[in-house]
Formats: sequence, C-alpha cells, structure tokens
Amino acid sequence: MMTDKSNMVDITLNKDVLVVGAGSVGLETASKIASQGYKVSVIGQKTACARQSGCTDEMLNSGTVNIMQDVVLEDVAGVTGDFRVTLAKGEEKMKAVFGAVVVAPNYSYASLNGAYGLALSDRVMSQSQFEAFMDSDGLKKVAADSGSDADDVENVIVAFLTGFGQEGDPVSTGRALKSALAVQKTSGCKAYIYTGNIKVGAKGLERIFTEGRHAGVVCFKPSVMPEIEQNSDSVKISITDPVVRSTIELEPDYVVVEEALVVGQDNLDTATLLRIDTDLDGLLPSNNVHRFPVRSNRDGIFVASNSVDAANVALRIAELIGDGIKNVSADQAKVDEERCVICLTCYRSCPHGAIFWENGAAAISPAACQGCGICASECPMDAIQLGDFTDESLRKSVKDAVVSVEGSPSIVAFCCKNSALEAGEAAARFGHNMPAGFKMVKVPCAGKVDVEFIMKAFVEGADGVMVAACHEGNCKAERGNTYAKWRVNEIQKRLENMGLGKDCLCFTTIASNMAGEFAAKVNAFADKLA
Repeated sequence: MMTDKSNMVDITLNKDVLVVGAGSVGLETASKIASQGYKVSVIGQKTACARQSGCTDEMLNSGTVNIMQDVVLEDVAGVTGDFRVTLAKGEEKMKAVFGAVVVAPNYSYASLNGAYGLALSDRVMSQSQFEAFMDSDGLKKVAADSGSDADDVENVIVAFLTGFGQEGDPVSTGRALKSALAVQKTSGCKAYIYTGNIKVGAKGLERIFTEGRHAGVVCFKPSVMPEIEQNSDSVKISITDPVVRSTIELEPDYVVVEEALVVGQDNLDTATLLRIDTDLDGLLPSNNVHRFPVRSNRDGIFVASNSVDAANVALRIAELIGDGIKNVSADQAKVDEERCVICLTCYRSCPHGAIFWENGAAAISPAACQGCGICASECPMDAIQLGDFTDESLRKSVKDAVVSVEGSPSIVAFCCKNSALEAGEAAARFGHNMPAGFKMVKVPCAGKVDVEFIMKAFVEGADGVMVAACHEGNCKAERGNTYAKWRVNEIQKRLENMGLGKDCLCFTTIASNMAGEFAAKVNAFADKLA
C-alpha cells in the first residue's frame, strides 16, 4: 500500500563523472571537477591540450582525469547517481557507471558570406579563416610587405561585418571585437566594424569594446545592411551616415564575415541518447527560467559550453553528489506495483528521466524525481501517487473549493504552485477584486491536473473550472503546461458533445509576478459564466 506521509531516506550516489567532449571546454570542466576530488572520464575526439586546459600532471598520471581518446557514447540507462553507460571504440565495447554526466558540445561554424552577397576569396574571409590568418602572422607579413609597418602609416584596412546576416549575439560580436582589436594593435593596420547591434552581454566584452574604441577601432552601426559591391580584386562598402547626412564609402583590403553556429548531428545524437531537451535552435540545454543555465531537464546531466559554464558545472556537481550520500524524500512519487502493467506511459511522459524498471514494474528514482505529477496523471491505471499531492487529498481540495455564494459563480481554479498560485495569492494581498465564489486548488504542476479532477469540480457543483499553468517555455517540468492544455481541449470537446458548451472550462497561462493580469483573467471568466 502507498502512503501520503513523506519520509526521508539516504541514498548512495556514484561519485565518478563522465564528460562527453574532449575539446578545450570539456577538458577544462574535467580539471575543475577533478580538483574537487571526483574521478572524471573524458570521452570524444581530443582537440585541445589537456595541460593547457587545466589538467595537472598529478590528475593525468593518477587517473583522476582519464582521457579516453576517440571513445564514443553508445547507450545510457539509469538515473541521477547511477547512470549506466555503454562506451565504444571501434568494435570494442565497455560498460561503466557514473553519478553525473557532463556534455561539452563541440559546435562548428558556417560562414554567412552569402547573406551579404559576397563570395569567399583571398580578400573576403570568414571569421574562422581570418583568425587562422592572424594566428599565422599573415596580417603582419602583409603590413610589412606593403611598407606600412610604421605606427603612423595605416595602409592595410580590415572591415568586419556582423549582426546583419543573423540576429547579433555575444559570441559572434565578441569574436569580431577581439579580432578588430588585434588588427588595430598590428602596426600599419586599421580596423572597421559594421554591425547591426553591439551585443556585449558576456564577461569582458564591454571592456574589449571600450579598449578597441580607445585604440582606434571605428565602429559603424547603420540601421540597414551596408551596400556591398564585390569585384574581382576589390570590395566596396557603403553606408549612409545619419549624422553627417552623406554616404561613407570604404574599400578595405580584407573583409571578415560573421559566422553562424552549427549544432551538428553529433550533438543532437548525444542529446537524444541522454534524453535531454535542446532549445529551438538545437543548442544544449533547453532554456528554462527555473534552472541554472548549465542544468538540463534531467537532474545529474549538465552542459558546459564555455569556461564560465565549466566552473559552474563543477559547483553543481559538488552540490549534487557531495560525499556520495544524498537525503531525499522516499515518497516524492510512488508506484503501486500491483496496479502497474508496464505500459511505458510514465517512462515516455516523464520530462526528467526519473523512471526505470524494477521487479517487473515501474520504479521512480527519489533522486531524479522532481514531483511534477505528470506521470501520475498520464498513468491509465492510476498506479502512481505523489506524497504531497495524492489523488485523495486533491479530491478533498476540489470538494472544499466548491462554494455557493449568492450573486457569484462558483469557480475552481487549479493553480500551478510555481506560477498561478503565487500570482493569485499576490492578487488577493494587493486587494484586486475577484469573485467571492472563486477558489484556488494548489497543484505541483498543471501537468498533474487530469480529467478526473476537472470533472470532479463540475460534479461537486462548480459553475466554471480554470486551469492556470506556466507560460510556454517557463514550465519547471518542461511540458506540464502542454499536457494540461491537451486535457482541457479534450474535455471541452466532450462537454460540447454532451450539449453543455465548452465555455465553463478554460485554460490560461500566467507568471508568478502577474497579479493584476491574474485577477483580470478570473473576472473575465466570471463574466462569461454570468
């Protein structure tokens, strides 16, 4: 039998960490994790120097950081603290267990010269090509050969184009700013930047931009893309300056074009294997206001894309694993093994990958479960219960929420505790007028609101039912609002087929800081019921 009384238990977590990606960020992440006393295995194609990335001789020689060159991730099972992975190198297979997994994706770049109507050539380069050109001292040699290596002579002009071929971002802006500053510091060279917007929202970019301006980098910010003419041996860039009210033309010796980030199929395949979500552009991880940027939708799986992320991930892993013992609620979510028919519905619907199989039935990891309740509502056998939100307690809450007040419709609102509930409580504190017959039912996530609870409210005598969820992209459980909307739409169809009309049931989204909007939505719903 299941119980709704929460109790705490200690569980053991494996303390080893797997880093997927052996580039500079992956190796730096490994070094920072290892410095906290955890053993780290790094897999993938090694593209950076381990020692330059922070891995000490002691870490490498002792095996604290184990770099497994050209080993790939083939399969993943298990949950937080007990990820059972299969690794492969050619035909050789190996199995291992890790407490946490870090993905350090290696993204590639694609030149956007086509967006500017330019063809790549010796004089028109992508950002990556120009960086390699600078690294090989190519610009210094050109400046010397042109006789412009004196500080007071600027015969070599380099123009950077960014922010017009795509929406500007700190990564592409930062690369252009750093290269422009390097050009300006090269004797006999002058740098110009043409940008739609200077995005300096990353560590150190504001300083680099200011340093470049002081060094003499000229930055143009036209409202539209510059007019560009490319001939066989030259490129002319023209803009209309709104201050001097005239056309400014420049024929640079080199034109450097911005690049777009390319996710790559390898990164998408890794995300699929690990069952972690990506954002709309395919980048890892998905964006969620309820999580740190390095955390994925699965507890224990992190993403490090840069040096700042590397340090953040190391802190989060220490916070998660600690000394290998974690105190968790044993009743966060429980499965009635006698009811479970192993239909896989809960496994497919869980956004946190917290469900596995044990003793011929589904089992829920107390370390990975976030307590959203989506699995409980989707289970066709009602075999899953949440410790703090059992079906029995929710039925009682629904019954208590149906009140009869003269002159006011009885409205039951199922409110997500992360958004709508806080907005509703704030609306009451701030004195917003709402119907006297309006009552809220607290739920862990809108995804916990299933058909039974909505129909229960109507059976108890409610005139209207509202399901209030997080905005799209803001759901702590990733897709709880989506499940709730599906169910509301389905019930509305049933109500219409019964001849009752669908206007007595509504779905809405709200944020926790939208008290006034919450009250307005409730009052509008009440007016519709009147």
